[in-house]
Amino acid sequence: MRGRPGPNDFDGWVAQLAVSSCRPRAKQHLMTSGPPALPAIRRGLRHGKPIVRRLCVNLLDRLVDEESVSTLVEALDDEAPEVSARALHALACDRCKQNDCRPGEDLWVPRAVQLVETSTNPDLRAAAIDALNKVVSRRPDVAAVLRATAETDPNRGLRSMARRYVN
Repeated sequence: MRGRPGPNDFDGWVAQLAVSSCRPRAKQHLMTSGPPALPAIRRGLRHGKPIVRRLCVNLLDRLVDEESVSTLVEALDDEAPEVSARALHALACDRCKQNDCRPGEDLWVPRAVQLVETSTNPDLRAAAIDALNKVVSRRPDVAAVLRATAETDPNRGLRSMARRYVN
């Protein structure tokens, strides 16, 4: 790999996320660059390595803008469960955001419900349950899904998790 990218070569910095020795500096540079880096970070969600896609989701969790929301929703279908799980967090968690963008529930709640009901990966179902917990107090439809999950999920720990969120 060539040397360090130029300050405004955001695609180069995203590529550096694939190299463990370059990763900390690349994450820091992209985070402090803010909105100008967002297009490259969004493109990073199509990178061949799951670690790069996951780190790009992490960056979008903090820097998300309106244009990035649909990209995060698309990441819910990533083949790597850890990428999808982080995308759920990025869409649901307001605490991490550095700006005023708050992804609309109508975009991600139906996909989170689908993941709770159909995913075979218990870690991904746990991430979906956790994301739905962020909205359960104002969404009767989500409360119903979590009650059903508390009764029927094949994983005892996830049944308990869902029960805690609706009780």
